[in-house]
Amino acid sequence: MTDSYSTSLVTGIGVATKPKRVLVADDQQDVLHAIALLLKLEGFESQTVMHPAAVIEALGASGFDLLIMDLNYTLDTTSGTEGLDLISSIRKINTAVPVLVITAWGTIELAVEALQRGASDFIQKPWTNSQLIQKSRDLITRAEQARRARVELEEEQQESVEIQRKLLSLNLPAQHGITVSGDCRSMRYVGGDYCHLTTLTPSKFSVSIADVAGKGVPGALLTASLRGLEKSIVTHDVHPQQLCSSLNEALAEIMPIGKFVSFFFAVIDAESRNLSYSNAGHNPPILVRADGTALELRIGGGVLGLFSDWTYEQTQLKLESGDRLVLYTDGITEAESRHNEEFGIERVKEIMVHHRTAQAEDIQRSLMQAVTQHCEERFHDDATVVVIAVQ
Repeated sequence: MTDSYSTSLVTGIGVATKPKRVLVADDQQDVLHAIALLLKLEGFESQTVMHPAAVIEALGASGFDLLIMDLNYTLDTTSGTEGLDLISSIRKINTAVPVLVITAWGTIELAVEALQRGASDFIQKPWTNSQLIQKSRDLITRAEQARRARVELEEEQQESVEIQRKLLSLNLPAQHGITVSGDCRSMRYVGGDYCHLTTLTPSKFSVSIADVAGKGVPGALLTASLRGLEKSIVTHDVHPQQLCSSLNEALAEIMPIGKFVSFFFAVIDAESRNLSYSNAGHNPPILVRADGTALELRIGGGVLGLFSDWTYEQTQLKLESGDRLVLYTDGITEAESRHNEEFGIERVKEIMVHHRTAQAEDIQRSLMQAVTQHCEERFHDDATVVVIAVQ
């Protein structure tokens, strides 16, 4: 044997790599001894076991880079059933360790079923030493590559979640008796819902909510683009209809075919209690007065990103003491029960009216809880709620 394959050799920068650990399972002691010796000569560390239960115990007690296993043990010496069941059991507790199956000539169908059960590859008896070592190294290399890819993906997901968290700004300090509370449930680690509260002056702030057509990373990318565009346009004297027009024109240049953004933007003056808004095809926010009257804020225009020349309207209304305003995405109203019944806007109104004397945080929590119970936590879309309370 040459040492060109040895995993314990000193690397090019002078640091010795840790030997790979292999678990070998077979009911024949001479086979175990032969494989263990071969592995040792090639720079591997190995542990041998003779029974399926010992395989499960060893995998649970220590980490291995590879499992080499026979399909036939003491309970069944010809059909391989015991080995197949062992593979299924292994995959329930360990989905990552590569499994190299040893099978006899003429049992290719058995080997194929082993692959279907979760084996990584197979080698036929009688094998050559070079073949066994090469397959072992290939499986370990692929497993390491997959492991690195998972780590990179997890890191990307964590970074994406942090970016998404910053895009969903749902809290604002109380301003002249106006409080805000919000919550968001994403279908994936990032989503297409967007909400932001921006302080414009000591007494004035803006609130925007959007729903991008698309989930996951594509939706999140469009959400980030929307936030960047909005931030570059919003000023202390911004007009909602002008903002919607500018966003629509900019998004139409980058929006993929068939995608769009529903958007609502309002400016609230906490001192004068004036609210001006424009609704670009978004689910209408609901304003509930102290007497239980419910108004839908629909004035504006079409969704953003489809046609660059669309124009938008805006309107203004006076907020009154006791008003409660809820903004939401369609993940709320379209949440379905097990009988395919949507939660719907009327239920949103009923909850808002029923809880209209409560604080913003309590109303938001009650609404999200009601939706969650309705769909039994089976959300099919991102769901965002923002409640604004006027004292």
